[in-house]
This record gives sequence, structure tokens and C-alpha cells, in this order.
Amino acid sequence: MKELTGAIHIHTKFSDGTKDVPEIIDIAREVGLDFLMFSDHHTLEPKRLGFEGWHGNLLVFIGYEINDKDDNNHYLAFNIEKELNNHLTPEEYVRIIKEKGGFGIIAHPDEQGSKIERFRTFPWKNWEINGYSCIEIWNQMSEWKEGLTKRNQLWKLLHPRKSLKGPKQITLKRWDEINKIRKVGGIGGLDVHAVHYRLFKIFPVIIYRYKVHFKSIRTHVLIDDSLFKNNSLPAFEKVKVKFYHSLSSGRCFISNFALGDARNFRFLCESGNNIVETGEDLIKNEGRIKFHCNLPLKGEVRLFKDSVLKDKKRGKEVSFSCDEPGIYRVEVYRKRKPWIYSNPIRVLKNE
Repeated sequence: MKELTGAIHIHTKFSDGTKDVPEIIDIAREVGLDFLMFSDHHTLEPKRLGFEGWHGNLLVFIGYEINDKDDNNHYLAFNIEKELNNHLTPEEYVRIIKEKGGFGIIAHPDEQGSKIERFRTFPWKNWEINGYSCIEIWNQMSEWKEGLTKRNQLWKLLHPRKSLKGPKQITLKRWDEINKIRKVGGIGGLDVHAVHYRLFKIFPVIIYRYKVHFKSIRTHVLIDDSLFKNNSLPAFEKVKVKFYHSLSSGRCFISNFALGDARNFRFLCESGNNIVETGEDLIKNEGRIKFHCNLPLKGEVRLFKDSVLKDKKRGKEVSFSCDEPGIYRVEVYRKRKPWIYSNPIRVLKNE
């Protein structure tokens, strides 16, 4: 499998970001990212201007962020050619985007906001809807805002990556429950704007520069490496199909780069002669199920089944044994902080 590491949920000057697309692309290439997913509010203008595609060896995907009339239920829509009507309900825009062959991500679903009035919340409220492809289980900007007070805002501005504590439990539990019914990928989003802000209403500062964002929450996507043979870049359209399929099926994982480069992490499961990895299903045969984790650096690996912690071990290569079908995923901690979140492996009954 080919591993592509990048950043999702990026805003530019086409909406409320503070840099142009080419500037952001240069920063991404400087820090070694493989892809970017732009999602400005209510506009696909960067796509019409031709920014989607290969930029050197960097993949750029252009979508846009849509919301309902109350500015809730934010949704990142990709693989579509034209913006939808701004007055649609969440049920309508999720359905229409899927019908058009699009790819959609629920953004910051359980955002709570802060005690500072400037930052309101934009949660996802319509969970009865189906048709979305992914859920943003970890949103960097949302987490930074939560718990922000007038007393701690200086520390958070000086040490933005140190404030990351991981996805909310309510989000993870809901995601696990949804995956019992159908596959929905989990991704990490930045929601990067690099907005200008006046600290204590006096000193001008920038909240989370683009480069700082790109060195924190990353999403790692595993796609068919046969596209990348012969040391040449494949056609963008071919990569795009495989890329969106990997995200929606959960063939990806999330990491916090501030705690170490998570490239080459793998989560595998075997039963008899069958072996699968993150985002795949395994039909349980006779005997025990074995899970294997390979890490680039030592960490504490926590195995969850249906949102319940089953076991934990430390090391670079760890294994677990289980007996029951269920939704299994791992969380990896370094320095007592969350580092890696896998997508689930669904172990199904042999019926």
C-alpha cells in the first residue's frame, strides 16, 4: 500500500483564511506533506481556477464547506463541480452531493466552543441523516477553542500544539456505533484559517499559522500502490478515485505530528489464513483473532472493541488476542498524550 500523509479542512483568502492557495501549497511542500484538501466556505472558485491536481509531487483536492440556514451542520463537499443552493437543509445537501458522485465529511460534529464570546459553536445536529462518507473525529481548531479563557489564552497562543488532548469520547462512541451499521471513515481536520486576533484586545497575533497546523494533526491515507509504479506520477483522476474510496472505507489513520512522525504505522488483524488491515472487514473463523500493531516509535497501544478498552501494551510491535466479533480500533499514546487513532477493523460473524 502507498501511504499519503496530508492535511484536511483548509481555508484560504477565497473565504476566511489569510493566505493564497499557492502560498499554502509551498508551505505544505516545505514540511513534507503529500496532499492538501481545501474547503473554503461556499465557494469552489479555487477549483475553477485550476488549482486542483498535482503540484509537483503534492496532491491538491478542492472542495467547499456548506452549512444550513442557522450556520450549523457544516459539511465538507468534494468531487463536485458546482456549489449547491445556500438555502438547502442538511438532508438535502448530503443527499444531493452523494447523488452527484460527491464525497462528504461531517465537520467538527461535537464542537463546544469557549467562554470567549468571539468563538461560537458549529455542531452537527442531524444524526438521522445517512449518505455522508466520513466524520471529522478530531478537529484541531475546535479543540484549541474549547476551554479557551481570558486567563489561558496567552499560553494557548504560545503553545498551540500542546493543548491537543484528542477526540471527544462522545464523537468516538458515536462513530463506533455508526460503523456497526455501515462503514464511515474517520479523519483528522485542521480547520486552518490562521486568523488575526488581538490578544487582550490590544496585541495583534495570528492564531495557528499554516505551518504550525501542518505540523500537528495529519491524516494518513493508504491507497493501491500499483498506481505509483515506474517512479512516475499517475494521472490525477485515477488517484482521486482511489483516494476518496480509501477515506470513505476507513483505510486511513490520524496522527499528531507534534509527538512524532507516524508514517508506516500499521494495524492488522488475522483469523486463520485471512489477514486484513485498517478499514477492512474480517470474517471470523474458528480460533482466536489476533491483532498486530507496528509503530515507527515506541508507544502505548490501546485496543478498543465497540468503544470499550480491552487491553493495552507498550512497544513498537505489539499483538493482542480476542475471541468476539465487533468493531476494533487502536489508540496510541506517547508521553501520555494521544498520538495515533486508527480507523476500525470490523470483525464479523461467519454466518
